[in-house]
Amino acid sequence: MVYLHAALSQQFAPADLPNAVRTTLGKPLRRAASLTQLALLGAFACLPEERRHQPTALLWQSTSGPRLETITLLEEICDGAAEPMPYDFLATQPAIAAAQIQPMLPGLQSAMHIPLDTELAANWSLLLTLAIEWLNEGRYAQILCAQLDHWADSASGHWLALGSEPLENSAASLQLLEIALPNAQPDTPNFPELVADWLTQGNATSLSLHSTAAPRLALEFARL
Repeated sequence: MVYLHAALSQQFAPADLPNAVRTTLGKPLRRAASLTQLALLGAFACLPEERRHQPTALLWQSTSGPRLETITLLEEICDGAAEPMPYDFLATQPAIAAAQIQPMLPGLQSAMHIPLDTELAANWSLLLTLAIEWLNEGRYAQILCAQLDHWADSASGHWLALGSEPLENSAASLQLLEIALPNAQPDTPNFPELVADWLTQGNATSLSLHSTAAPRLALEFARL
């Protein structure tokens, strides 16, 4: 059985990200790209301090990716006034986000980044299916699934934290069904926001997710 530990969404003005990180850590995270800052803020919000040493995986997707950082690097190269700084190059590599937050999240053992090609669709179905399989196999104690995006005028993180055991605040379980369910939610970036709303409304006993990439499968959250 797989359990939902947290469902949350975060919104920031890009200029506010460094201060939010400083407030969370008690110190700045120097030369960290926006995606790294979003990853840290969401991971800390999902995981209480006593669980940050537990074996953890991070599965995250992004529509924006490191687009702004890549533009900055290209402008530096094309300008030709000086060599690009190493940290500007590192900021264009999405995988570096996990490496940079690992010292603050010592249980983080692996991470996977999935780029998306449209703002209207996501791949939560893939992230959650992988999480279910890995948790059932006993690879990790908990898995963070996220969508992280930053644009010139906004920065957002949507998060679902799953674990192999129920916590005191666990309100739902999650399972993969080999059946298409009616009234399933579409696979969109803000799906965790819908999960959080469902948990607080207290009406339906279950909430399901359907992806057009896997028409014969459904992911179902059920209240405990």
